[in-house]
Amino acid sequence: MKLSEYLLTTPYYLFWKVKKLFHSGEPVIDFYIGEMMDYFIMKPVIRKFPQSRVVAKNASIKKELETLGVAAISWPSFPDVVIMARHAMHEFPIDNVLKIGMAHGVYQFKRFIKAKKYNVFQRFFMTSQEHMLMGEKIGIECGVAIGCPKLDQAFNGEIDDNYLEELTISLNLDPAKPTVMFSATWDKSGMSAIHLWHERIEELSDTYNVMVTLHPFMSKRYTDSLRNKKSIFYIDSYNTVPYLMLADVLVSDTSSIIGEYCAFNKPIVSFKVETGTRLTEDIKELIGSISVSVQSFDEAKTAIEKSLKNDTLRAAREAANKKFFYALDGKASDRAAEEIVKVLQENNLHTDASLMQVKTE
Repeated sequence: MKLSEYLLTTPYYLFWKVKKLFHSGEPVIDFYIGEMMDYFIMKPVIRKFPQSRVVAKNASIKKELETLGVAAISWPSFPDVVIMARHAMHEFPIDNVLKIGMAHGVYQFKRFIKAKKYNVFQRFFMTSQEHMLMGEKIGIECGVAIGCPKLDQAFNGEIDDNYLEELTISLNLDPAKPTVMFSATWDKSGMSAIHLWHERIEELSDTYNVMVTLHPFMSKRYTDSLRNKKSIFYIDSYNTVPYLMLADVLVSDTSSIIGEYCAFNKPIVSFKVETGTRLTEDIKELIGSISVSVQSFDEAKTAIEKSLKNDTLRAAREAANKKFFYALDGKASDRAAEEIVKVLQENNLHTDASLMQVKTE
């Protein structure tokens, strides 16, 4: 337990108790946004609970949510249940607040942290049955396989051909060129390959539409450099799913965006990475099985061209999708909502008819 958690526990409990004295209606459900990316991970599930609250970690995140038209309150909050997409238990440091967690990305592209960090949750939503079983092997007892709610929009009709056509026009993509997306995980993780391509990426712009999306924590020198390159399309949106749907090839490193893109079964090129404390041999083998592995930018250029002409890994990616996802049916958020309602029921928290109907919306 963090020192801040020790110091916070008693006053937090007192405030929580007082709040309960003045609230006797439906259970208070909060979705905690510790970083802006959390909102887009949980957005499909938030929609299932219209009476819930969105709680921003700080004023900056609250302001950014409000620019999206999302009404948010500031932490601290004192709910009955909090749902989060990160291990921020210290912000809600009492057992009286039931906690439900969601996987940050698809499957497990990095080594699990300690099981005790998961077992404080009543449920922790995993993206697949195999993901859940991997967690059980290290002692995670609360995993539930539901799929990837973030990808629901791609499979439930929310993002249709008209949406993609309008996005293509707004980006001014050349329809005569294939579209390549470059992505990189956080450079400070030791698992990123951004240093291999960020200075040379414009070399591809004569042949391809080039899009770039980076880990939100990426160092400023990389984000500023790529934003300033006029011949590429830098994606500022946290919702990368529509852009993944537009891309004909993804080029990445160890980022879990590879798992998201695999859902569309299109070619992937990956830079080999051998470092990083959370990188395992299993992860390297997994990435290598569904992508063309390269070690340099010149190799990546060749791999992109070859992959577009002859995609030999479709069957491997189809098999990987069965590992990555419970299902690609646009209903992961429904399954998450059902589990949230079960947690309420198991803990004797009253729910009205509208809340009980979330699974059929």
